Amino acid sequence: MISSVVRICTLIWLSLCLLTTIVFYNEIGRLNIELQNFGVSERTECNFKHKRSTDRQELNASLENVEKTFRKKAAALSYLLKTDIDRLRNETDQVELVFLVDASGSVGLNNFQSELNFIKHLLADFSVEPSATRIAIVTFGGRRHIKRNVDQISHTGDNDNKCYLLNKQLNNINYTGGGTYTRGALLEALRILEKGRANARKAVFLITDGFSNGGDPRPAANLLKIEGATIFTFGIRTGNVDELRDIASFPGDTHSYFLDSFVEFEALVRRALHRDLKTGKYVPVTYPDNCNLLCRNISEVGNEQNCCDNFATCACGTVTGHYACICPAGYFGSGLRGSCHPCPNGTYASGEISGDLTTMCTSCPDVNHVTVKVPATSVEHCVCASGFTTDGNKCEGN
Repeated sequence: MISSVVRICTLIWLSLCLLTTIVFYNEIGRLNIELQNFGVSERTECNFKHKRSTDRQELNASLENVEKTFRKKAAALSYLLKTDIDRLRNETDQVELVFLVDASGSVGLNNFQSELNFIKHLLADFSVEPSATRIAIVTFGGRRHIKRNVDQISHTGDNDNKCYLLNKQLNNINYTGGGTYTRGALLEALRILEKGRANARKAVFLITDGFSNGGDPRPAANLLKIEGATIFTFGIRTGNVDELRDIASFPGDTHSYFLDSFVEFEALVRRALHRDLKTGKYVPVTYPDNCNLLCRNISEVGNEQNCCDNFATCACGTVTGHYACICPAGYFGSGLRGSCHPCPNGTYASGEISGDLTTMCTSCPDVNHVTVKVPATSVEHCVCASGFTTDGNKCEGN
């Protein structure tokens, strides 16, 4: 009986030892698997970090390449445009420029404004006045939306100057929307240039997204070329590139410009024509109240007709495109009311431009010269003071 109980207890104890051993080895196996997984996970994370770093480097390198390519493209197009504009300006003083501006629905209002800014920047290099460069601006949408907004070419008017163009007329050009009747715009340019000056250089700038409708525009472009006009086309790269090259003067590749957006048009002309230009001359304007814009506050004008000095003339800078009050020859000052003063004794001023004493009034050749005429407008008004005799441009003591 006792022997049976002992055998049973021994079997139970052995069973417990066996179970404990099995559990122990199971835990050891699980721990080994976890350690292996941890190693794999750690290596995977390291590989991921390395790959992410490599991808970032490749992306940066790709962006740098794109930027370099863009800069090269922009530099090449800017140089080409500068060359074309210089050729127009330098061949003759008389130039007729027609701008055809796409106002169709596919362009959009914001891009339309970029087109107008393009014109404004391009004109920075031209002296706009009846005897030099004359401008016409035609907007086009559908067949019923071909409009001459500016036309200084087929007929002249009192306000044919750069100041009125940039400050008034450009701001009054409206966006229409609709189709893209490029053919009609080119025919309108032809009608304008047929009434232009016979000896003037003629150029047409077509600015569009490149999707025309309403008939093939190429025959109309050929008529313009027969008339002697040089056609430059500016379009979006995703548009009808072949059509715009055909419209442009030969060779089409050097008279057509294709960019990725209308904003790039504006940047292109700024980059190409960003240079210091001469002040140019000033011409009197028909309506003196245009210079009222120069007053800091309209109340400064009061009951007077304008804010220029009584001696000054309201004029337009034919190159700058800015209005200015110009003191007459023999005077210096800003030209605003109360600021025109005769040059001091012993100095003279021959030009009619605004400026201070040191820039406007030129000293007579000799320190003993005086000016007896007011205002003194030339060196001939310099005479020797009492007690001196004239010896050419010098004064000799008696």
